[in-house]
Amino acid sequence: MGQHFLIDELVLGDIADACGLGSTDTVLEIGAGPGGLTAELARRAGRVVAIELDEELAALARRRVADVPGACLLAADVLDFTPAELLAECDAGAPYVAVGNLPYYITQPVVRRLLEADPAPARIVVLVQREVARRMVGGAGRESLLSMSVKCYGTPQLVFDVPPSAFWPPPKVQSALVRIERLRENAAGLPPERLPRFFALLRMGYSEPRKQLHNVLRVALGIPEAAMRALLEAAAIGPEQRAQHLQLADWRRLFDVLERGHPRALDA
Repeated sequence: MGQHFLIDELVLGDIADACGLGSTDTVLEIGAGPGGLTAELARRAGRVVAIELDEELAALARRRVADVPGACLLAADVLDFTPAELLAECDAGAPYVAVGNLPYYITQPVVRRLLEADPAPARIVVLVQREVARRMVGGAGRESLLSMSVKCYGTPQLVFDVPPSAFWPPPKVQSALVRIERLRENAAGLPPERLPRFFALLRMGYSEPRKQLHNVLRVALGIPEAAMRALLEAAAIGPEQRAQHLQLADWRRLFDVLERGHPRALDA
C-alpha cells in the first residue's frame, strides 16, 4: 500500500518533539504502522488516538503501547471518517494535534481533510515526500495551488529532511517533515460557503502555471482579453504575472473584482 515505516529511533523522537506536545494534549496519529511513532507520541502527550488501515499492523502497534493508558489504536481508513468521528471512537475530542507519516499517494487528500475538518486540529505535523513538502510551503516565486490551499487555513513550515535510510523499506525519494499551525479563521477572510468559488479561481489560475495570468484566466473564465486585463489591473496585478508569483492577498483582491464585475464567471 505504498507504506514505508520509519524505524530510526532518533528521527522518531525528533518528529515527536517537533509536535510541541504537552502532558494534557490529545494527538490524532494517521498511519501508525507498527507503532514506533505512536510510542514516542504517547510518552509526550496525555492521549493518543492512532489510526492504521492494516489490521495486523494495528494489532502490532496496539501491543506496543498496551501499557500506556492514554493510547488507543483503531484499524480504520482515515478517509472514511472525519477526525471528530475517529477521536470520538476513543472518547477523545478537541483540541487536538494531528500527526502522521503519510503514504505518499494519500498525502494531499489527508492534509486537505485535516485542514477543512470541524473541529480542525490546532497543529498538523506530517512526514511527506520532500518535493510535496516544498510545494506545501511555497515561498516567493514558488507558490502553487497546494501552498495557497494550505496557507488559506494555516502557516506551513519545513522542519527538517529525513533520508531514505530512516525507513524500512527505504523509499526511492527524500522525505521532509512539515508543520502547519492552524489559523483561527481562514486567511482569505471569506465565509465558508464562498470558499469553493475562491478555490475554483485558484484552480483556474494554476491550471497552466507557466503561462501569464491574462492568458490563462481569459480562456478559463471565458472573458475577453481586454476585459481580463482590466480585471487584473483593478486587482493591482500585472497581466504578465504568473500564478506562482501571487500571494493569497492578491488572489483575494482578484476574486473580489471578478465577483463584482463578472458574478457568473465562477458558476461552473
